Amino acid sequence: MDTLVVELDPQTGERARRLAEARGMTVAALVRSLIAQLDHSEIAQDPLSGMFANEPALLDQVVEQAMQSRETQPLRRPDA
Repeated sequence: MDTLVVELDPQTGERARRLAEARGMTVAALVRSLIAQLDHSEIAQDPLSGMFANEPALLDQVVEQAMQSRETQPLRRPDA
């Protein structure tokens, strides 16, 4: 496990401790949770990867159709 040292002003450090205590977790667990939430929200905000997040079967269908189109209609001419 990596060890990171983060310096916080006293007010922010106290807020972190209060937030962690209110959630029944350590400050380290709170930070891990926040990082995971931020990482997930960045993926969800990406229009391409987030667009099909709740539709895995639809995404499979779209990819399958794209692959079939590539087989029948190549993007490059064979003589180029």
